[in-house]
Amino acid sequence: MEKWMQEMVLNQTSFLLSCQLPSGTFRLGPQRDQINPYFTNLGVISLIRMKEVEAVRGHLDWYLQNLNANGYINDFRLEQGREIDTGTNDSEDSYHTTYFSLLAEWIRATGRIDWLHANHATLLSLLQAVARLQQKDGLTWAKHSYRVKYLMDNCEVAKGLADASYLFSLIGDVNAAEEAASRAKACELGISGMYSRIRKSYAMYDRTYPGWRKWYPDVTSQAFPIVYSMTDANTASLLYQRITDAFPHFDTFQTGDLYPWMTMGVCAQMMGDKTRVKTMLVTATDLYIHGPRYPYWLIQDAGRYIELLLDVDSSGSDKSCSTQR
Repeated sequence: MEKWMQEMVLNQTSFLLSCQLPSGTFRLGPQRDQINPYFTNLGVISLIRMKEVEAVRGHLDWYLQNLNANGYINDFRLEQGREIDTGTNDSEDSYHTTYFSLLAEWIRATGRIDWLHANHATLLSLLQAVARLQQKDGLTWAKHSYRVKYLMDNCEVAKGLADASYLFSLIGDVNAAEEAASRAKACELGISGMYSRIRKSYAMYDRTYPGWRKWYPDVTSQAFPIVYSMTDANTASLLYQRITDAFPHFDTFQTGDLYPWMTMGVCAQMMGDKTRVKTMLVTATDLYIHGPRYPYWLIQDAGRYIELLLDVDSSGSDKSCSTQR
Protein backbone atom coordinates (compact mmCIF):
# COMPACT_ATOMS: atom_id res chain seq x y z
CA MET A 1 0.00 0.00 0.00
CA GLU A 2 1.24 3.49 -0.85
CA LYS A 3 2.36 5.55 2.12
CA TRP A 4 -0.42 8.14 1.77
CA MET A 5 -2.96 5.33 1.79
CA GLN A 6 -1.52 3.85 4.98
CA GLU A 7 -1.65 7.28 6.59
CA MET A 8 -5.25 7.84 5.51
CA VAL A 9 -6.41 4.46 6.80
CA LEU A 10 -5.14 5.49 10.23
CA ASN A 11 -6.50 9.02 9.81
CA GLN A 12 -10.01 7.80 9.05
CA THR A 13 -9.92 5.14 11.73
CA SER A 14 -9.22 7.97 14.17
CA PHE A 15 -12.05 9.98 12.58
CA LEU A 16 -14.51 7.15 13.21
CA LEU A 17 -13.34 6.58 16.77
CA SER A 18 -13.68 10.32 17.46
CA CYS A 19 -17.39 9.98 16.66
CA GLN A 20 -18.00 7.41 19.42
CA LEU A 21 -20.09 8.59 22.35
CA PRO A 22 -19.84 7.49 26.01
CA SER A 23 -22.98 5.35 25.51
CA GLY A 24 -21.15 3.24 22.91
CA THR A 25 -22.84 4.39 19.72
CA PHE A 26 -21.51 6.94 17.21
CA ARG A 27 -22.60 10.36 16.04
CA LEU A 28 -22.69 11.04 12.28
CA GLY A 29 -19.59 13.21 12.46
CA PRO A 30 -17.32 14.69 15.16
CA GLN A 31 -19.29 17.96 15.15
CA ARG A 32 -22.71 16.50 14.38
CA ASP A 33 -25.54 16.18 16.87
CA GLN A 34 -27.32 13.35 15.01
CA ILE A 35 -27.15 9.63 15.76
CA ASN A 36 -28.32 7.50 12.84
CA PRO A 37 -28.11 3.78 13.71
CA TYR A 38 -28.31 2.75 10.04
CA PHE A 39 -25.33 4.85 8.96
CA THR A 40 -23.47 3.69 12.05
CA ASN A 41 -24.06 0.04 11.08
CA LEU A 42 -22.55 0.75 7.67
CA GLY A 43 -19.70 2.95 8.88
CA VAL A 44 -18.19 0.92 11.69
CA ILE A 45 -17.80 -2.36 9.79
CA SER A 46 -14.42 -0.99 8.71
CA LEU A 47 -13.38 -0.72 12.37
CA ILE A 48 -13.61 -4.49 12.65
CA ARG A 49 -10.95 -4.80 9.96
CA MET A 50 -8.85 -2.35 11.98
CA LYS A 51 -9.14 -4.61 15.08
CA GLU A 52 -11.28 -2.05 16.93
CA VAL A 53 -13.76 -4.73 17.94
CA GLU A 54 -14.53 -3.33 21.40
CA ALA A 55 -15.53 0.01 19.89
CA VAL A 56 -17.92 -1.82 17.59
CA ARG A 57 -19.30 -3.82 20.50
CA GLY A 58 -20.26 -0.54 22.14
CA HIS A 59 -22.62 0.22 19.27
CA LEU A 60 -23.92 -3.36 19.02
CA ASP A 61 -24.92 -3.23 22.71
CA TRP A 62 -26.37 0.27 22.47
CA TYR A 63 -28.56 -0.68 19.52
CA LEU A 64 -30.31 -3.53 21.34
CA GLN A 65 -30.78 -1.37 24.42
CA ASN A 66 -32.57 1.38 22.48
CA LEU A 67 -35.31 -0.40 20.55
CA ASN A 68 -38.66 1.38 20.55
CA ALA A 69 -42.02 -0.02 21.64
CA ASN A 70 -42.70 -1.39 18.15
CA GLY A 71 -39.43 -3.34 18.07
CA TYR A 72 -37.60 -0.99 15.69
CA ILE A 73 -35.09 1.77 16.43
CA ASN A 74 -35.27 5.52 15.94
CA ASP A 75 -32.71 8.17 15.18
CA PHE A 76 -31.44 10.18 18.14
CA ARG A 77 -30.12 13.70 18.57
CA LEU A 78 -27.64 15.11 21.07
CA GLU A 79 -28.73 17.91 23.35
CA GLN A 80 -26.12 19.08 25.85
CA GLY A 81 -24.59 15.62 25.87
CA ARG A 82 -27.90 13.79 26.29
CA GLU A 83 -29.20 11.37 23.67
CA ILE A 84 -32.79 12.26 22.79
CA ASP A 85 -35.01 9.84 20.87
CA THR A 86 -36.42 11.71 17.85
CA GLY A 87 -39.39 9.34 17.61
CA THR A 88 -38.73 8.73 13.94
CA ASN A 89 -36.36 6.99 11.56
CA ASP A 90 -35.58 6.87 7.87
CA SER A 91 -36.49 3.20 7.51
CA GLU A 92 -37.17 0.13 9.62
CA ASP A 93 -36.17 -2.65 7.22
CA SER A 94 -32.61 -1.49 6.51
CA TYR A 95 -31.77 -0.48 10.08
CA HIS A 96 -32.23 -4.01 11.46
CA THR A 97 -30.80 -5.87 8.49
CA THR A 98 -27.63 -3.80 8.27
CA TYR A 99 -27.30 -4.46 12.01
CA PHE A 100 -27.34 -8.21 11.32
CA SER A 101 -24.63 -7.72 8.67
CA LEU A 102 -22.46 -5.70 11.05
CA LEU A 103 -22.96 -8.27 13.79
CA ALA A 104 -22.04 -11.15 11.46
CA GLU A 105 -18.72 -9.47 10.65
CA TRP A 106 -18.07 -8.81 14.33
CA ILE A 107 -18.77 -12.44 15.23
CA ARG A 108 -16.47 -13.69 12.45
CA ALA A 109 -13.71 -11.49 13.86
CA THR A 110 -14.26 -12.18 17.57
CA GLY A 111 -15.89 -15.60 17.82
CA ARG A 112 -18.05 -14.22 20.64
CA ILE A 113 -20.77 -16.88 20.50
CA ASP A 114 -21.46 -16.13 24.18
CA TRP A 115 -22.63 -12.65 23.15
CA LEU A 116 -25.06 -14.22 20.68
CA HIS A 117 -26.44 -16.55 23.32
CA ALA A 118 -26.86 -13.68 25.79
CA ASN A 119 -28.78 -11.60 23.22
CA HIS A 120 -30.63 -14.45 21.50
CA ALA A 121 -34.15 -13.32 22.44
CA THR A 122 -33.60 -9.73 21.34
CA LEU A 123 -32.04 -10.82 18.06
CA LEU A 124 -35.12 -12.99 17.44
CA SER A 125 -37.26 -9.90 17.99
CA LEU A 126 -35.28 -8.06 15.30
CA LEU A 127 -35.90 -10.91 12.86
CA GLN A 128 -39.63 -10.83 13.59
CA ALA A 129 -39.69 -7.05 13.21
CA VAL A 130 -38.26 -7.43 9.69
CA ALA A 131 -40.67 -10.30 8.99
CA ARG A 132 -43.62 -7.99 9.75
CA LEU A 133 -42.46 -5.72 6.94
CA GLN A 134 -41.97 -8.47 4.35
CA GLN A 135 -44.78 -8.96 1.85
CA LYS A 136 -45.92 -11.87 -0.32
CA ASP A 137 -43.59 -10.87 -3.16
CA GLY A 138 -40.63 -11.16 -0.77
CA LEU A 139 -39.98 -7.42 -0.64
CA THR A 140 -40.10 -5.31 2.51
CA TRP A 141 -41.85 -2.05 3.14
CA ALA A 142 -39.46 0.66 4.27
CA LYS A 143 -41.59 1.19 7.41
CA HIS A 144 -44.86 -0.16 8.73
CA SER A 145 -46.16 3.40 8.36
CA TYR A 146 -44.55 3.96 4.92
CA ARG A 147 -45.48 1.13 2.60
CA VAL A 148 -42.96 1.57 -0.17
CA LYS A 149 -40.63 -1.19 -1.37
CA TYR A 150 -37.26 0.37 -2.13
CA LEU A 151 -34.62 -1.38 -4.22
CA MET A 152 -31.78 -0.06 -2.04
CA ASP A 153 -33.43 -1.20 1.18
CA ASN A 154 -34.27 -4.63 -0.15
CA CYS A 155 -30.72 -5.32 -1.30
CA GLU A 156 -29.62 -4.61 2.26
CA VAL A 157 -32.49 -6.73 3.59
CA ALA A 158 -31.62 -9.79 1.49
CA LYS A 159 -27.98 -9.59 2.59
CA GLY A 160 -28.90 -8.93 6.23
CA LEU A 161 -31.36 -11.80 6.44
CA ALA A 162 -28.74 -14.18 5.05
CA ASP A 163 -26.36 -12.91 7.72
CA ALA A 164 -29.06 -13.41 10.36
CA SER A 165 -29.42 -17.03 9.21
CA TYR A 166 -25.69 -17.51 9.73
CA LEU A 167 -25.87 -16.00 13.22
CA PHE A 168 -28.79 -18.11 14.38
CA SER A 169 -27.16 -21.25 13.01
CA LEU A 170 -24.09 -20.56 15.15
CA ILE A 171 -26.14 -20.86 18.34
CA GLY A 172 -28.18 -23.83 17.16
CA ASP A 173 -31.48 -22.02 16.57
CA VAL A 174 -32.37 -24.07 13.51
CA ASN A 175 -35.89 -22.66 13.16
CA ALA A 176 -34.75 -19.04 13.16
CA ALA A 177 -31.84 -19.84 10.85
CA GLU A 178 -34.15 -21.52 8.35
CA GLU A 179 -36.72 -18.75 8.56
CA ALA A 180 -34.10 -16.06 7.96
CA ALA A 181 -32.62 -18.00 5.03
CA SER A 182 -36.05 -18.53 3.50
CA ARG A 183 -36.90 -14.85 3.87
CA ALA A 184 -33.56 -13.85 2.36
CA LYS A 185 -34.24 -16.03 -0.68
CA ALA A 186 -37.76 -14.65 -1.04
CA CYS A 187 -36.36 -11.12 -0.93
CA GLU A 188 -33.78 -11.96 -3.60
CA LEU A 189 -36.55 -13.28 -5.84
CA GLY A 190 -38.53 -10.12 -5.20
CA ILE A 191 -35.53 -8.02 -6.21
CA SER A 192 -35.14 -9.99 -9.44
CA GLY A 193 -38.79 -9.18 -10.17
CA MET A 194 -37.98 -5.47 -9.98
CA TYR A 195 -35.79 -5.73 -13.07
CA SER A 196 -37.23 -4.70 -16.45
CA ARG A 197 -35.49 -6.06 -19.53
CA ILE A 198 -37.31 -3.47 -21.62
CA ARG A 199 -36.11 -0.54 -19.49
CA LYS A 200 -32.76 -2.22 -18.77
CA SER A 201 -32.94 -1.14 -15.16
CA TYR A 202 -34.41 -2.04 -11.79
CA ALA A 203 -37.38 -0.21 -10.35
CA MET A 204 -36.14 2.25 -7.73
CA TYR A 205 -39.24 1.46 -5.72
CA ASP A 206 -42.48 -0.33 -6.49
CA ARG A 207 -42.90 0.16 -10.28
CA THR A 208 -41.05 3.47 -10.59
CA TYR A 209 -37.96 3.30 -12.79
CA PRO A 210 -34.96 5.64 -12.78
CA GLY A 211 -34.42 8.77 -14.76
CA TRP A 212 -30.81 8.52 -15.86
CA ARG A 213 -30.06 12.23 -15.46
CA LYS A 214 -30.81 12.23 -11.73
CA TRP A 215 -28.04 11.00 -9.44
CA TYR A 216 -29.98 10.24 -6.25
CA PRO A 217 -32.00 8.15 -5.85
CA ASP A 218 -32.33 7.21 -9.50
CA VAL A 219 -28.82 6.32 -10.67
CA THR A 220 -27.40 5.44 -7.27
CA SER A 221 -30.15 2.88 -6.74
CA GLN A 222 -28.93 0.90 -9.75
CA ALA A 223 -25.59 0.28 -8.05
CA PHE A 224 -27.10 -1.56 -5.10
CA PRO A 225 -27.83 -4.89 -6.85
CA ILE A 226 -24.15 -4.83 -7.86
CA VAL A 227 -22.81 -3.83 -4.43
CA TYR A 228 -24.89 -6.49 -2.67
CA SER A 229 -24.38 -9.20 -5.33
CA MET A 230 -28.08 -9.43 -6.13
CA THR A 231 -27.70 -9.59 -9.90
CA ASP A 232 -25.88 -11.64 -12.52
CA ALA A 233 -22.63 -10.56 -14.16
CA ASN A 234 -24.19 -9.59 -17.50
CA THR A 235 -26.85 -7.40 -15.93
CA ALA A 236 -24.24 -5.86 -13.63
CA SER A 237 -22.07 -4.94 -16.63
CA LEU A 238 -25.04 -3.39 -18.41
CA LEU A 239 -26.05 -1.40 -15.35
CA TYR A 240 -22.54 -0.18 -14.67
CA GLN A 241 -22.17 0.93 -18.28
CA ARG A 242 -25.38 2.93 -17.94
CA ILE A 243 -24.17 4.44 -14.65
CA THR A 244 -20.85 5.53 -16.15
CA ASP A 245 -22.51 6.80 -19.33
CA ALA A 246 -24.91 8.92 -17.28
CA PHE A 247 -22.30 10.20 -14.80
CA PRO A 248 -18.85 9.57 -16.31
CA HIS A 249 -17.15 11.73 -13.66
CA PHE A 250 -18.83 10.42 -10.53
CA ASP A 251 -15.34 9.47 -9.34
CA THR A 252 -14.54 13.18 -9.03
CA PHE A 253 -17.95 13.80 -7.43
CA GLN A 254 -19.42 15.68 -10.39
CA THR A 255 -22.93 14.46 -9.67
CA GLY A 256 -24.82 17.54 -8.51
CA ASP A 257 -24.83 16.10 -4.98
CA LEU A 258 -22.67 17.50 -2.20
CA TYR A 259 -22.50 14.12 -0.45
CA PRO A 260 -19.71 11.80 -1.63
CA TRP A 261 -21.56 8.49 -2.02
CA MET A 262 -18.47 6.31 -1.46
CA THR A 263 -20.74 3.31 -1.95
CA MET A 264 -20.35 4.05 -5.65
CA GLY A 265 -16.63 3.40 -5.21
CA VAL A 266 -17.52 -0.06 -3.91
CA CYS A 267 -19.62 -0.57 -7.03
CA ALA A 268 -16.69 0.47 -9.23
CA GLN A 269 -14.39 -1.85 -7.32
CA MET A 270 -16.70 -4.82 -7.76
CA MET A 271 -16.83 -4.10 -11.48
CA GLY A 272 -13.03 -4.08 -11.67
CA ASP A 273 -12.89 -0.35 -12.47
CA LYS A 274 -9.65 0.27 -10.59
CA THR A 275 -9.03 3.63 -12.26
CA ARG A 276 -12.25 5.15 -10.93
CA VAL A 277 -11.68 3.65 -7.48
CA LYS A 278 -8.23 5.25 -7.25
CA THR A 279 -9.50 8.58 -8.57
CA MET A 280 -12.36 8.55 -6.10
CA LEU A 281 -10.03 7.89 -3.17
CA VAL A 282 -7.61 10.65 -4.17
CA THR A 283 -10.38 13.17 -4.85
CA ALA A 284 -12.23 12.32 -1.63
CA THR A 285 -9.03 12.95 0.31
CA ASP A 286 -8.54 16.37 -1.28
CA LEU A 287 -12.15 17.51 -1.58
CA TYR A 288 -13.78 16.09 1.55
CA ILE A 289 -11.27 15.00 4.18
CA HIS A 290 -8.86 17.91 3.69
CA GLY A 291 -11.07 20.17 1.59
CA PRO A 292 -14.12 22.44 1.44
CA ARG A 293 -16.69 19.65 1.54
CA TYR A 294 -15.55 18.34 4.92
CA PRO A 295 -18.95 19.08 6.55
CA TYR A 296 -20.50 16.51 4.21
CA TRP A 297 -18.03 13.75 5.18
CA LEU A 298 -19.85 11.40 7.57
CA ILE A 299 -19.19 8.03 9.18
CA GLN A 300 -20.74 5.86 6.47
CA ASP A 301 -18.45 7.34 3.81
CA ALA A 302 -15.40 7.23 6.08
CA GLY A 303 -16.09 3.54 6.59
CA ARG A 304 -16.41 2.84 2.87
CA TYR A 305 -13.26 4.88 2.24
CA ILE A 306 -11.26 2.72 4.68
CA GLU A 307 -12.61 -0.47 3.09
CA LEU A 308 -11.67 0.75 -0.38
CA LEU A 309 -8.16 1.71 0.71
CA LEU A 310 -7.62 -1.68 2.32
CA ASP A 311 -8.99 -3.51 -0.72
CA VAL A 312 -6.91 -1.50 -3.20
CA ASP A 313 -3.88 -2.97 -1.46
CA SER A 314 -5.19 -6.52 -1.73
CA SER A 315 -6.66 -6.21 -5.21
CA GLY A 316 -4.34 -8.70 -6.78
CA SER A 317 -7.46 -10.84 -6.86
CA ASP A 318 -10.05 -9.05 -8.96
CA LYS A 319 -13.18 -8.15 -6.99
CA SER A 320 -15.48 -8.37 -9.97
CA CYS A 321 -19.20 -8.92 -9.66
CA SER A 322 -20.60 -12.37 -9.23
CA THR A 323 -23.77 -13.89 -7.91
CA GLN A 324 -21.88 -15.25 -4.91
CA ARG A 325 -21.91 -13.53 -1.54
